[in-house]
Amino acid sequence: MICPVFNEEKTLRVFYEKLKRHYKGDILFIDDGSTDGSKKILSGLCGKKTLLKRHHKRQGYGATLISGIDFALGNKYATVVTMDVDLQHDPSNVHEFLTELKKCEVVLGSRYIRIDGYMQAPLTRMVINKYISNVLESHFSMHFSDPFCGFRAYRDSFLKKSRLYETSYGFALEVLLEIIRLRADFKETPVEIIYTGAERKFFNGLNDPAKRVKYYLDVIMRKKKEIYDEKTFSYNKPTPR
Repeated sequence: MICPVFNEEKTLRVFYEKLKRHYKGDILFIDDGSTDGSKKILSGLCGKKTLLKRHHKRQGYGATLISGIDFALGNKYATVVTMDVDLQHDPSNVHEFLTELKKCEVVLGSRYIRIDGYMQAPLTRMVINKYISNVLESHFSMHFSDPFCGFRAYRDSFLKKSRLYETSYGFALEVLLEIIRLRADFKETPVEIIYTGAERKFFNGLNDPAKRVKYYLDVIMRKKKEIYDEKTFSYNKPTPR
């Protein structure tokens, strides 16, 4: 289990207690340069099955997950689950993710599979999610209902083959583009629609929705060239299960 952390002192203990009720495996917290009380809380949580890795300076959401994945592969973990600790992801769903992972290489949490999904999302998030989903379908004939949900599960076989470089919020999107490039089997599974921390800002100037969309489109276009440069790529796409 990989859990990125940046200034999560308000939710960290509650998240950890909930997670421990539903998950008995190893947990790796990656502290991405927190400046609040998160560092002290994390030090108190560390133990035999709760591990901690720190970035001394903030590197970005994607960089945090890449650090965690490198650790997992280096220590020969066969499966990896990623969850945010701000209570937007419900730990009671972890078992379902691991069960579904036995049938495919990647399980993607989606807040928008449900009919009422978009109705409950903040307007800007809803519009951007929907737009990027449509762009992916237009360019690759693949549908992903929630390009940015961070609650996901992976087999090591997928992670070993993946080229994941995005250090910012485009990491979640890059994973989908790697699914396309590798023609990996995947499954979308519904998760709760929980939006917290509306006052929180996006990192590196991406709080501006227009700049955020441009950044996401740049990620898609860069990866599209890589995908189409692959001699093995064809329109025989994997079918979501």
